[in-house]
Amino acid sequence: MSRRKTTVHLSSEVLTATKALAAARGCSESQVAEDALRAYLRASEAEAARADLRSLMDRLAQRTDLDDDTAVAVAVEEVRAVRHGG
Repeated sequence: MSRRKTTVHLSSEVLTATKALAAARGCSESQVAEDALRAYLRASEAEAARADLRSLMDRLAQRTDLDDDTAVAVAVEEVRAVRHGG
């Protein structure tokens, strides 16, 4: 993975905490920043997936032709399809 240099502006408190964490972990400040950004992005992706699932469940709830077991089965299949990229 190639890396590119960038500049960010942080509050002094965040910068101090970043330096302390990097020293405690024995890694660079840039690694701490990258780890934090990756965790944030994963959390954003998870929230988007939860929103998609809520939307799906709302759509299924509007269908009166499905009983509870069928609705759950359809939801499970949709989740599997999303997880497997299709």
